[in-house]
Amino acid sequence: MLSLGSLGGGAVLAWHGPSMVLRPWTNPENPWQIALALFLLIAVLEGARRVGGLGFSLVTLFLSTYPLVAPYMPGALWGPPITWQELLGYGIYSTQGLLGLPMRTVGELLVGFLVLASFLIASGAGQAFLEIASSLFGWARGGAAKVSVVASAFFGSLSGSILSNVASTGSLTIPAMIRSGFPKAYAAAVEACASTGGVLMPPVMGAVAFVMATLLGVPYGQVVLAATIPSLLYYLSLFAHVDLYAARQGLRGLPREDLPLLGEALRRGLPFLLVLGFLVFALLYLRLERFAPFYALGLLLLLLIRELSFQKLLQALIAGASLIGQTLALILPVGLILAGLLGTGVAPALTSTLVRAGQDNLLLVLFLGVAVAFLLGMAGVMVAAYILLAVTLVPALARLGEFNPLSLHLFVAYWSMLSAITPPVAVAAFLAARIAGAHPMASAWQSVKLGLAIYFIPFFFLFEPALVFQGSIAFILVHGLLAAVGILLLVGGLEGYLWGLGPLPFWSRPAYVILGFLLALPEGLSSLLALFLSIALTVWLRTQKRLTTPPGLQ
Repeated sequence: MLSLGSLGGGAVLAWHGPSMVLRPWTNPENPWQIALALFLLIAVLEGARRVGGLGFSLVTLFLSTYPLVAPYMPGALWGPPITWQELLGYGIYSTQGLLGLPMRTVGELLVGFLVLASFLIASGAGQAFLEIASSLFGWARGGAAKVSVVASAFFGSLSGSILSNVASTGSLTIPAMIRSGFPKAYAAAVEACASTGGVLMPPVMGAVAFVMATLLGVPYGQVVLAATIPSLLYYLSLFAHVDLYAARQGLRGLPREDLPLLGEALRRGLPFLLVLGFLVFALLYLRLERFAPFYALGLLLLLLIRELSFQKLLQALIAGASLIGQTLALILPVGLILAGLLGTGVAPALTSTLVRAGQDNLLLVLFLGVAVAFLLGMAGVMVAAYILLAVTLVPALARLGEFNPLSLHLFVAYWSMLSAITPPVAVAAFLAARIAGAHPMASAWQSVKLGLAIYFIPFFFLFEPALVFQGSIAFILVHGLLAAVGILLLVGGLEGYLWGLGPLPFWSRPAYVILGFLLALPEGLSSLLALFLSIALTVWLRTQKRLTTPPGLQ
């Protein structure tokens, strides 16, 4: 009934589309217009409940109907009076509400990528990437965990969903990690962290990236390019964590006879690598944001024409339709929320309040914004959290500093997803813990430790746009290298083990964490000082180790 009604409601809007452009229904007078708006509101709220949970649905209801109570609120929360008919018309029929930016993003950009992702997954891309990762890294120390990191990064880029990434790749990688000797909580944390980062892993990112491109008015390929270095830095930190932990615990890799041959894995994965390579080329060089996924889909069908049966094609189409439906269920409520905030003028007022609360202090406003981002992300819907912050926090930060717009929006996007691995919510860690049979909170806190770099990386690229590919190539390389080395030192301090030194003395561990952070921090003097002190400390520890180790054991 709900599906048929929604289909009929959409058909009515499509039929009356031209007349609605000329004469908007922002103040509906006909009873059938009001009835249709009420039905669509209920349908959107029910879709939000089914996909995003009851909490998301209630938040949507509160914020979308907020204009009705805004005249009775004090200070920055006040809004002009509005009738409930005007509220329905503005929220459902205006280009500032249901039919506004979020819906435009889905229609113009997101649909093609969702269909491409469903065809890639249905045709076996996830399994192919898992085999390539296994053949490349499975034999190395901690190989099972390294496979999890690489495979989850690839799969997360395709699916755009943290929880589906954990459920799909985690069901294979978590048992393999446990069999290799990793504790259950550690295995769950590795998968949770790797899956969380996959949402902002180029080239096919989550819905947030498409909304970001629309809000900024820039090509989607530019967002993909900007997200590349932060994603690589994060996965470098995860890979280093796993490698150093395995070295400290003496965990070996998987037997080579149990792993697929690299040549065979590459042969099976070649069509998918070609498709993703073409997609990157079409996005970055041809700038075909709207058509690139459809061209890539055509290439995929051409390459796999002999292997794709009718059943697989049907499965991919059904999966694509389901994925589009779930995405719409998360995106459409955001249109209602925007109508509630922008229609009353509350969003600009909240921006001014944030600036005043921070007393024009940039760092204070920044940390207030981080807290708000984290709290909104706890609702579990990253897109809604990002858009709310994009219309409130981003303008506040823009007032206080000359930040690069891409850096600002990526900063907000990162902090909107961190609740997935952070207690008390930590939905990704809890799901991974269920698969591993581990204690949920133990897995969540282990996720915080493994994913610690992702809490710092947004601050790094916020203050240094070179990390989002803004500036000269030399500048980008220098800052990228400093950030990478700094993160490796930070991870070494956290794990208590460093390449070339082995186990670290207890007192040196916090020193490496601090020095690594300062080295990655884009501030010239602190980076130079941290680099000098890191070299001095490493040379001194290596000398001490050589002096205290018997010659036969050196």
